[in-house]
Amino acid sequence: MLRISDMPVPTLYQLGMDAYKLGNLGLAQRYWDQGLSKTNQNESMSSWSGAFLAGLANAHENLGNHEFAIDLARQALEIAEAYSDQGLKAETHVTLGRAYLQAGNYSAAKHHSELARILAQQIGNLVLESDSTRNLGAIYKNQGEFNRAENYYQTALTLATRAEDLLLQAKALNNLGELSQRRGQYVEGLEFYEQSLQLRQKTEDLAGQGNVLGNLCRIYRDLNEYEQALLFCKRALKISRKTRTKAYEANHLNNIAEIYWRLGKFKKAKKNFIQSIEIKQALGDRDGEARAWNNLAVILKSEGKYEKALDSFFKSLNIKQQINDISGQSATYYNIGLTYTDLDRYNDALEYLKHALLIQAELSEAGLLWRIYGKLSDIHKYLNHPDLAVFFGKLAVNHIQSLRAENLELNKHLQKSFLEDKRVIYENLANLLIDQGRFPEAQQVLAMLKEEEYFDFIQRQGTLEGNSTKATYTRTESDYAARYHQLTSGLIEQRKTYTQLNKKKESGQILTQMETQRLNELNATLKEARTIYLEFLNELEQVFEEERHLKEFYARDLDEINQTQYLLSKFENTVLVYYLYTDEKLRILLVDANLSFSPTLYEQPINRRELNHLIHAFREALSRRNDPLIFAEKLFKLLIEPIQADLDLLQPETLLIYPARSLRYLPFSALFDGERYLTEQYAITMYNAAAQSYLLLDKPRDHWSIAGFGVSESLDPVFSDLPAVEDEINVIVKEKIADETGILPGSAYLNQEFTPDQLIQVLKQRDAYQVIHLATHFKFTPGSPISSFLLAGKGTHISLQDLLQGDYQMAGKDLVTLSACETALGELDDPEQDGKELEGLGTLIQRKGAHAVLATLWPVADQSTAVFMAQFYTLREQKSISKAEAIRQTQRLFIQGNVIMDETSRKARLRGISLPADEIVESQFEHPYFWAPFILMGNWQ
Repeated sequence: MLRISDMPVPTLYQLGMDAYKLGNLGLAQRYWDQGLSKTNQNESMSSWSGAFLAGLANAHENLGNHEFAIDLARQALEIAEAYSDQGLKAETHVTLGRAYLQAGNYSAAKHHSELARILAQQIGNLVLESDSTRNLGAIYKNQGEFNRAENYYQTALTLATRAEDLLLQAKALNNLGELSQRRGQYVEGLEFYEQSLQLRQKTEDLAGQGNVLGNLCRIYRDLNEYEQALLFCKRALKISRKTRTKAYEANHLNNIAEIYWRLGKFKKAKKNFIQSIEIKQALGDRDGEARAWNNLAVILKSEGKYEKALDSFFKSLNIKQQINDISGQSATYYNIGLTYTDLDRYNDALEYLKHALLIQAELSEAGLLWRIYGKLSDIHKYLNHPDLAVFFGKLAVNHIQSLRAENLELNKHLQKSFLEDKRVIYENLANLLIDQGRFPEAQQVLAMLKEEEYFDFIQRQGTLEGNSTKATYTRTESDYAARYHQLTSGLIEQRKTYTQLNKKKESGQILTQMETQRLNELNATLKEARTIYLEFLNELEQVFEEERHLKEFYARDLDEINQTQYLLSKFENTVLVYYLYTDEKLRILLVDANLSFSPTLYEQPINRRELNHLIHAFREALSRRNDPLIFAEKLFKLLIEPIQADLDLLQPETLLIYPARSLRYLPFSALFDGERYLTEQYAITMYNAAAQSYLLLDKPRDHWSIAGFGVSESLDPVFSDLPAVEDEINVIVKEKIADETGILPGSAYLNQEFTPDQLIQVLKQRDAYQVIHLATHFKFTPGSPISSFLLAGKGTHISLQDLLQGDYQMAGKDLVTLSACETALGELDDPEQDGKELEGLGTLIQRKGAHAVLATLWPVADQSTAVFMAQFYTLREQKSISKAEAIRQTQRLFIQGNVIMDETSRKARLRGISLPADEIVESQFEHPYFWAPFILMGNWQ
C-alpha cells in the first residue's frame, strides 16, 4: 500500500473528495494538504493547486473556520481565473457564498452565490447550480423570506435529482425540513428530515447524518418531546466530535442546553451554553454566537439574574442587528420583553414586545407569534386593561388553533405533546373571560383544550382547516382583528415587493434610474406601513380602555363602581368625574365615596366633531390671549353644569377628572360659569390609567427636598434661551442652609450640569429627593417617541424613547414637575385631532413610578412660570396643604391680579417666543393663558 506522500496528485485529490463526501473531514484535509504541497513544488501542476485549495476551503467551511475558508477560496479563485477554469470558479464562489453566509455577511453571500449559479448554468454543471441555489435559499430563510427560500430549495432539489446526486438531494431535503419547522408545519418537517437521513445513510455521509439528527432533535423539542429530542441531540453531538465539525458541535451543544433549560436543569444548561459560545467565538460564527448569547441570557433570567440577562440579550441583539438577522432580532426583542416583565417594568416590556410583533407581522414564525400574543395579554392584564388582554389572548389561541389544524396528521400523542406548553395560553384567556362574567366564551376556550374532541370534530367535518373552532370575537374585537390582519397582510405584501427589487441591488447589479426611484418609494412605503402598524398597536390600548368604560356606563357595573367608591372613601371631600363620548353623544358619570349616593350618568347631545372644534377654538383664544370666556362658558355648560346640582349637594373640595380623547387638551381649571372660574371653586386633578391605586393612596412627606434641573442657555438652534429659568431654579432650590433664597432644600443642576447621566444618578437616589423639577424646553412630535424630547444641557436631548427604555427610575418620587413647553399633551392645531394618538411626557413619567406629575398643556410664559412655581412650592410647604390645593391657590393669585411685572424689567419671554416690552401690561397675568396650562396628574395629596 502506497504511503500518502508517494501517491500521485490525481489520486490524492480523489481520495480527499471520497473522504469529504463521507464526512471524514480530517482525512480529506490530510489528502488535500499533501496534494497542495506537491503541486506547489511542481510548477507544471500548478493548475491542480486551485482544486486542492477549493477542497480545503470546503473542509474548513464545514469545520466552522469561516475566515480561513474565505482566504483559501480566494486563493483558489485567483488560480481559476488565471487558467480560465469556469468550473473551479463556480465551485469557489459557492464556497465563498456559504462561508459569508455563516459569517453573517448576507450581502457578500448573495453576491458570490449568484455568480456561482450563473457560471454553473453557463457550463451546464447541475451540481454546482444546485449548491449555489441552496445557498440563496438559506440566505432568504435567515432574512425571514420563507416563500422565496422555499422556491430556491425546491429548485435546488430538482437540480440535484436531475444530476442524480444523492448527497445534494439529502441537503436540499434537510433545508426544506428546516423551513417547514420554522413555519410550524411539523408533519412536513419530519417527512423531509426522514428522507434526508435515509439518503445520508445510503451515501455514508456521517457528518450529514449528524446535521439531520440535530434537526430532528429541534423538531421534537418544539413538540415538547424532550427526552426523545435529547437522544437525537446526543447522537448528533457524538458524530460532530468524531468528524471534528466544530460548527455543528456548537449547534448541538446549544440545542442540548436549551432542552436542559426547559427541563429545569439550569446548571447543565449553562455549562452547554458556555461551551457553545466559546466555540462560536473561536470560529467567528456571528450568527451562532448571537443565538448562544441569547440562550445564555435565558438561563440567567431563569436564575433571577435579570440585569446580567439583559446584558447578554443586548449583546445578542447587537450582533443580530449587525448581520441583519431579522428573525433573530424578533426572538431577542421578545426575550427582553419577558425580562422587563419579570422586573415589573411593564411599559418597557410592551415596547420590546411590540417591536417583536412588528417583525413577526412580516415573518409569521409559528413558534414565536403565539408567545408574543400571549405575553401581551399577560402584560395588559397586569396594567388593568382586561379587554385588551382578552383581545391578545384570543389572537394567541386562534393562532395556535391554526397550527393544530395544520398538524392533524401528527399522531395523537404528538398532538397532545405539542399542546403542552400552550395550555397556559388557553387557561389564562379562560380566566380573563370568567373574571369578566363572559362564561360562554370561557367555556368555548376551555373546550378547545380537549385535543381528542378537537381532533375528532375536525375529522368529522372532513376538513383540515379548523376555522370553526377558533375563539369567537365580539363586535369590537372583530372589527379590530380584521384591521389587524389587514395591516399584517399589507406588510407581508409590501415587504415581498420591496425584496424582489432589492435582490437585484444586493446581487451587485446596477439599477436603472427608474428602478432606483421605485426602490426608494417602496422603502418609504414599507417604513410608513411599519409606523402605521405600531400606531395601530398603540391605538388598541386607547380604544379598548374607552370600550371598557363605555360598558361601565351602560351596564352600571356595580362592582367596578363600588371599587372606585372604596378608593374615594380613603379621601375626604373628593369626587371622580368620568367623561366619555362617541360620535354622537357626550357621557358624564359622577362617582362619590358615599355608597348611599348612587353614581349618576348624564348625556349631552353633542357630537365628537362639534366638541373637538369647541375645544380647539377655546385653546386658540387662550394661546392668542384673546377673550376666551365665550368658549369657557359653553364648555362649562356642557361639562360641569349637568353635574352642578350633585356637586352643590356633595360639596367636594377636589374634582378628579377622567378625560377622554380631545378633552385631554382642555384646561378644566379655566372653565367659566359666568362669575367664577372652576379653579376658584375646586382643586382639580387629572385621573388617568397611569394613576394606579397604590400610587394614589401613598401619603406624601410633609416636607420635601428637591433636585432642580434647568436650561436657561439653549445650545439647540431650534429653541431660544430661557433667561428666567435660572431665577426659577434659584428661587425654588435652597442648596445650603445659610442661603437667603430658596424654598425647598436640595440640589440644582443648571445648563451644562444638566446631563442625562446626572438625571439618572439623581433619580437612583430614591430617598434623597422627593421632588424632581425640570425647567426646560420640550418638543412633542405625535407618534414619534424618538423625535419627542426634553432639552438638556449642552444641547443634548432626552427622548421619550430614552425615558421609556433607559434607566430613569421615577419610583418613590412624590412629584415630578415639568416646567416646560407642552409637557402634557402637545398641540391641537387640527380641530379633527381627538388626542388618542398622544401619550405625553407627563403620563409616561407617571407610568415610570412617579406618584404625581405637574405638567403643562401649551408653551408657557417664562417669567410668569417662575412666579407660579415659586408660589406653588411655598404654599404647599408653609400651609401643609395638598398639591392640588396649592395649585388652586396659586391660580387664584394670578386671577386676582396679585402677580405683576417688576417695573425695572418690563419684558417677558414665552418658551420659544419673545414679546416686545411695549406689549406687556401689568394685568396681563390675570389671563388664563398664564395660569391655566398647569395640570396635576396622579396623587393630588
